[in-house]
Amino acid sequence: MSYSYFTELPDRKIYWEGKGYLHFCGTSYLGMGSHPKFRQLLIDSILKHGPNHGSSRNSNVQLPVYENFEAHFASEAEAEAAALLSSGFMAGQLAYNTLNPMVDLTWTAPDTHPAISSGTSLPTGLSHQEWQQKCIAKSHELMGQKILLLSNAVNPLIPEIHDFAWTKLLSPTNKYFLLIDDSHAFGLLGKGIYGTFALWKNLPVELMVCGSLGKALALPAGIILGNQSLLRIVRENAVYRTSSPPAPAFLNAFLEGQDIYLQQQNNLSEHLSYMYSAIAKVEGFKMLPQYPVISFEPTSWVDELHQKGIIVSSFPYPSPDSPPINRIILSAWHLPTDLQTLVKAIEGMVDE
Repeated sequence: MSYSYFTELPDRKIYWEGKGYLHFCGTSYLGMGSHPKFRQLLIDSILKHGPNHGSSRNSNVQLPVYENFEAHFASEAEAEAAALLSSGFMAGQLAYNTLNPMVDLTWTAPDTHPAISSGTSLPTGLSHQEWQQKCIAKSHELMGQKILLLSNAVNPLIPEIHDFAWTKLLSPTNKYFLLIDDSHAFGLLGKGIYGTFALWKNLPVELMVCGSLGKALALPAGIILGNQSLLRIVRENAVYRTSSPPAPAFLNAFLEGQDIYLQQQNNLSEHLSYMYSAIAKVEGFKMLPQYPVISFEPTSWVDELHQKGIIVSSFPYPSPDSPPINRIILSAWHLPTDLQTLVKAIEGMVDE
């Protein structure tokens, strides 16, 4: 059975029809949205900058917080430059539209998000590893081509974390651009809370990383990371120059709240260690030791967990007629007792 829950504030516990449920879904991996100190930082930042700044980035009235955020994020991610947009989807589209005119061919990985695939048909029936092998083989049949590779950093549905060291095996007779969507990696994978750019910056490709900051980092914004020459083209684009930027208060709260992010990341790491040791060998569940998603297939388990007072993620994706994707999503907002309750429910369910 499918359930829809309505709540004013997503938190570790949700109240629905008079009953409290432990909340194990969504993408608030670090639990920042309900963290009292971060929320206070955000309130203070609204008093400092106002609720929004609707002017375009090339306006003659400038708020330094935007350039400060871009410079800080780029430096921490070990990229030469960064560009902020008001959403991850906008950032993905701008990144894709910046690189696409430069290339002869575009090769898109199977689980690539529409934000950077621009309607490109995805390979069907291939795993990410099989797609990699096809790219390597095809590259050695070509010469003098400019090729764009598109991929997510992680498939949060399975889950599966992607390694891009395989690009070293591509034929050196072509030039390669690699665009990675880090939406589900920021705050979780790579360097600190700054994503995977630092992991892949020395590959034999022109690297660009983009994505939403609205998941683990709880910022209603998107970002593009890359070298100065590519980011100069991004900043000259009318989409960047004329669109309204993200609300400045969130960016200020991020810059002033680094210690809160790191503490939440440590909390989540402890949760992952506990959960992986508890259920890694439980049949029917898939989990990686460093990622806060536990997947399973039987939809009947969704109802069983609901009956035990636990909400998990289950809805058709990516289209309305797709089968439901069933996942348990861990967050830094959970308490150790929440995880113990979850483990007990899972053990009781699989023993039935």
